[in-house]
Amino acid sequence: MKSKFPLLLVLAALPGVGLSQQAATKAPSYDLINLGTPLNGDFAIVAGISYGGYLGGYANTSDNSAQHAILWYPNNTKDLGTLGGPNSALLEDFSGFSETATADPLNQDFCETGTHLVCLPITVVKGKAVSLPLLGGTSGAAFGNNEWGQVAGTAQTKLHDPTCLVDGAPVAPFDQVLQGAPAIWTNGHVQQLPLPAGDTEGSATAINDFGQATGATGDCVSNVNAHAVYWRNGRAFILPTLGGLMNNSAFAINDFGQITGTSDLNGDLTGHATLWQNGTVQDLGTLPGDYSSYGNSINNFGQIVGSSCDVNNNCRGFLWEKGKMYDLNALISSNPNLSLTLGSVIDDAGVIGGYGNDAAMSTLPAFVALPSSLLRGHQESAAKALSEAAPRLSIPQSTRAPQPHNLRDRRLQRTQPN
Repeated sequence: MKSKFPLLLVLAALPGVGLSQQAATKAPSYDLINLGTPLNGDFAIVAGISYGGYLGGYANTSDNSAQHAILWYPNNTKDLGTLGGPNSALLEDFSGFSETATADPLNQDFCETGTHLVCLPITVVKGKAVSLPLLGGTSGAAFGNNEWGQVAGTAQTKLHDPTCLVDGAPVAPFDQVLQGAPAIWTNGHVQQLPLPAGDTEGSATAINDFGQATGATGDCVSNVNAHAVYWRNGRAFILPTLGGLMNNSAFAINDFGQITGTSDLNGDLTGHATLWQNGTVQDLGTLPGDYSSYGNSINNFGQIVGSSCDVNNNCRGFLWEKGKMYDLNALISSNPNLSLTLGSVIDDAGVIGGYGNDAAMSTLPAFVALPSSLLRGHQESAAKALSEAAPRLSIPQSTRAPQPHNLRDRRLQRTQPN
């Protein structure tokens, strides 16, 4: 969640123009920009929006064997490369992970790419990916950052976590042995966050501009996301659930302390997108006919984006505001080919990023959706620049079979009840 101050100052100066006013009168409308797949593979996603005018995310390489962290600038894209291994990603905002060329000494696959290489948390500094220190272990990952450069994530300690073992052996797909602890990085220094009593593992997935963080904690295998957690002033607070005992995860927090994520319902068969505020939890439900949902990003106006899926895991991106969930696909004024699968990020101007499904090209391209009613002239200029940056690929017929992106979001690891 970025793009905060410059655009808001402009909006404040325009009489009668504001996100909250327009949202109250009618359903929002968006203009869509298909950013394609800039590394010539079959998948890309926008995961961060900067008020400086650029986007962050990751994309498949040309042979779909790996993914790289990327930045979109107004007239070009930049491959941030890796720290020596095949994969890297900006998972949320402008932080993520990158693999090295070093094999994990314990054969762990902490970033679940199948390589069993050491992977390190990264954040973007002056247009480059910079690695972050760990807590004594071998690997880690970052999930988000605030405007002041503080980064939230998880870092392995040197402690062996017995909950990672089943019948004395580590468990695929992570094959994890060492504890993964929630962490905050400030000015390049790492701080371990406390775990709720009884939990052994955790991740901080987001941090707001006041240094308040949120995420999930649990054990290593049997109940990874037992608790959605909020950290403030060095203390961990367990957030209430929708009745489930598993798969309770907080993914984003705004500067007012509002939090979104997902929580299981009673019985732990499915989970719904949630809004936590003032110590309470609100079930945001699903789109009509769907089975599960999760909120992935929240801005300072309380707008939430995420994904809503049917029982067969066919998913649609959604926008939730003022008590109503909208199918993103129904809000696009002209959208002939792209079905929007996930709203990954929303900024304070209401700009949404994510990825969709282009049936005509058999690809899963990144997109940006711009609110149609705000600053039309500026949006058209931005749309023109971004469209010029987006590649126009002629994909050979032999490669047009859809390729799933190979990176797995640890935050969405789901535990099934016994």
